[in-house]
Amino acid sequence: MKRTSLLLIMVFATFSAFGAHAAASKCSKTNLTRCLDSACAINASMNPAARCQYCGTSGAGEPPAQKGLSSVTVGQSTKYAISEKDLKKAPSDPGKRYIWATTECIKKLPSCTPDDASSAYDKLIEQSCKAAGVTMQIANAAQSLNTKPTKNKCNTTFTECINKKCGSTFDSCDQDSDFDRFVAECGAEASGCEDYMADLKKTIAATRKKTLDNREALVQNIAAGYKKTRETKLANAMNGCKNGSAAKNCIETVCENNMRGKCESSTEKSMATQLCKFYDTACTVLK
Repeated sequence: MKRTSLLLIMVFATFSAFGAHAAASKCSKTNLTRCLDSACAINASMNPAARCQYCGTSGAGEPPAQKGLSSVTVGQSTKYAISEKDLKKAPSDPGKRYIWATTECIKKLPSCTPDDASSAYDKLIEQSCKAAGVTMQIANAAQSLNTKPTKNKCNTTFTECINKKCGSTFDSCDQDSDFDRFVAECGAEASGCEDYMADLKKTIAATRKKTLDNREALVQNIAAGYKKTRETKLANAMNGCKNGSAAKNCIETVCENNMRGKCESSTEKSMATQLCKFYDTACTVLK
């Protein structure tokens, strides 16, 4: 074989391999759309507004309760669909859900970019919003993904979510299992805050512990106060029985308030003594 012919074959093979690699690495917008649909077009065949409600705007209203995979993906390969298990982590806010879905789908289709997602899906959401009677311009998903929230913004979003679910005094998070579940849910809500999430979770856990400890200490202090009051009253009663002051004070009070002659007569004095006789019974029990 001539050297020239061999060189041409080698060059052709090299470019063929390069072309095959380029084709393999090219983003499949069909699969990308299918993936995004699994999060944004649930039951779209029965609800034309699904994409707008799930990943467009809350102005389109609440989507119906989710039942299984998106109607777009039913009967087709679910290789590029987000699983129902992972969908439970999806934010409820439509804008955040779109960004979350884009992030998840790019993980499944690494040759695709946020720009590919916007190019493939923004128009579909706009069409869905028109079906819902909502006019909307979709914010570019790539821009949203590339704009990371600040730590303060993440802290505000995460803390507000925890306060909503647990209460400011963590009344709804007494159980560790409830707290852990809400922390996971709020972590998913704080989209783009992955870099700060470890510190935020550590801080909120410490705040909860301190709050619960202070609440327990307050309960103990209140209980101790009541106990001290009871013990003081009991000690005073026992002293009153021991030295006879309890019965004496009762007789003096009855004479002053209930006897016309203030117990100057023996009759009134006897009546007052009988009325205070219950102190003798009480003191017998205390002994």
